[in-house]
Amino acid sequence: MAIAEKTGVFSESACPGENGGLGMASGSARYANDAGAWVLRLAGDVRHPLAPALNDLLDRAFEDTALTRFVIDLSAAEGIDSTCLGILARIANHLSGRGLGRPAIISPNADVTTLLRVVCFDRLFHLVADPPIDPQRLEPVAAQAADERDMLALILEAHRRLCAIDARTHTVFQDVVTALETEQRGN
Repeated sequence: MAIAEKTGVFSESACPGENGGLGMASGSARYANDAGAWVLRLAGDVRHPLAPALNDLLDRAFEDTALTRFVIDLSAAEGIDSTCLGILARIANHLSGRGLGRPAIISPNADVTTLLRVVCFDRLFHLVADPPIDPQRLEPVAAQAADERDMLALILEAHRRLCAIDARTHTVFQDVVTALETEQRGN
């Protein structure tokens, strides 16, 4: 797969590690694009600070008129929060809207796969446990700064997307959406 000529560094937040040193606690993202086949690899503990960078990457991917496929590799993900799940749901919604079928998620980790099934991602994506993609062939996703208002709007949009999957996910995430809407009106 040819690698997109994009560079950038996703900065991970430092937190106290063993022996008082600094360790890395957040997730990272890498991607590639080969003639419209996009690959996104998420690693570590994938949390909402990564959402602006992922959202920006998806904006660029969706502008790609050659886009035909999307594969998300979660083989190195330890966990993923609901905001980032909502960002990933955007991929399925976009491909479906363009008549391109369901994207694939590679998830050999049983705990991560269970989470994906709980939020009904098996309805939006092909969930597979195939071997992971070679991360050396992927470019880092560039970090994106977001002010508090923009981050709140992004988190709200992601959770609305999760609510829209089906009645069960609506029940699970509606209280979060309501709280975020209240907070947004207060800003």
